[in-house]
This record gives sequence, structure tokens and C-alpha cells, in this order.
Amino acid sequence: MRRCIGKPALRHIVLTFAMLGLLRGGAIMAADTARESIQMDTSDREIAIDSDFSGAKITVFGAVDNSRQEAANSGYYDIIIVIRGPSEKVVAREKERVVGIWVNGRSAAFSALPSFYAALSTRPLDEIADAGLLRRYGIEFNPKQPSGNSAPPPNEFENAVIQAKMKDQLYLVDPFAVGFLGKSLFRGTVSLPAKVKVGTYSAEVYLLHEGKLLNQHKSSLKIQRAGIERQLTALAYNRPWAYGLLSVAVAVFCGLAGWTLFSRN
Repeated sequence: MRRCIGKPALRHIVLTFAMLGLLRGGAIMAADTARESIQMDTSDREIAIDSDFSGAKITVFGAVDNSRQEAANSGYYDIIIVIRGPSEKVVAREKERVVGIWVNGRSAAFSALPSFYAALSTRPLDEIADAGLLRRYGIEFNPKQPSGNSAPPPNEFENAVIQAKMKDQLYLVDPFAVGFLGKSLFRGTVSLPAKVKVGTYSAEVYLLHEGKLLNQHKSSLKIQRAGIERQLTALAYNRPWAYGLLSVAVAVFCGLAGWTLFSRN
């Protein structure tokens, strides 16, 4: 005997399928409109400096969640990686010739200047975004403190600081150091010279599309001394009186040892 489905039951089935269709469509739409985010890390969280330290390499890697990129070489996204060292005070002085002798003339002091700065990207920075956006997020090496979306060009003292940092390889810009390994995975490597300053370094990753910032992420790493250098540095900062007495004792011992050696000869 064949049973017939009543109108209320049929209406319930139709409504159920309709709701399932709406939920599925909403899930698909949510997946399509999900905002991109970045997950990143560095190859080393701590770098030890000893007497034989000649430099190091740091690899920054990560992934773009909810990536819309179809392939690694599609160029849909741009990645900028900025690594900043601990701040320091720098004084630029102008040499003047007075009566045939070179003496210090005018000077300019810069506070809170990064001791190390590296900007790595998938292509040149001026092709990724305009100067206003780059300056707003500090994606530039400029001795001037950020004061808006634009700034006057560097003066002679600021240019001198920039050139000195570049000469010591403490200011680096590599427009093709970052690459995608797939739809979402990316990687960039920077070389640290032997003159890097001890302290905490920050690594920031910026994700952009068509000149607009989509997301950013920040991590940190430490560079510290190792061995006897680390112990002496800690002693000098934590107990300066003991460090002073130790220095005097070592100097007196070396003086007496030298006097004894030469007096025998």
C-alpha cells in the first residue's frame, strides 16, 4: 500500500532543503570573504656572539591564511619584511678646516635610531606602495622621527648617517629577497654583519595587495654575548665597582709580571 506525503510534511522537507542551501551558500561566501592573516616566525630566536663571531643569517618564514593567490608566481600578494635592531644615539659631525687643521664643526644628534635596519620585499618598495603608506608604518630608514605621511628629503647630516650605515652593512634594502614557495608559504633571508649590536631585534612582516596593507605580524629575537664576554659584560653593568676593582687588579698583576720578567733579564 503506497503512502502519500501530506502537504505539511512536504512543506517541512522543502524548507529544510532550502535552509541547508542557504547555510552552504553562506559558508562558501564566508570562505570567499574571509580576511587574510599572517603567521610567521624566525629561524633563530637567540643568536650568541663570541670572540669568533663573523656574522649570521636569519630566515623569516611564514604563511598567509585564507590566501586568494592561485600560484607562487602569480604576484597577487606582496610581502615586506623589516628587521630593526635596538635603538641607539648617533651624532653626525661636520669637519671644518681651520688654519690648516681639521676640527669638528657643526653637528646633529639623532636619538632612537635603529642600530640595524633591513627591508626585504618581493619587489622594489616604490612599486609595492606609495611613500605615504611606507612612512606611516615605518617601512623606511629615515633618521627623522615619523611625523605624518610625508617628510622632507634627508639633509646632509641625515645622508651622512645613511651612508655610514650602508658602508658598515647595517642598513640593507633587498627588493627581491622574499619569495613565495606556494600559494601561501613565503620566506626571506637577511645577513647580519659582525658589527651588530647586542640586544632585542624586531622582525615585522607586512602583507599587501595592490598597494593596500592587508595584515601585519611582529616577532622578536635576541642577540647576546656568550662565554667570558657575556660574564664580563654582565659584571660591568650589574656590579661596576667589582668590575673596576678587577680591572685594576689585572693591570697591577700584568705590570708586576712584566717588571719581574724584565728585571731578571
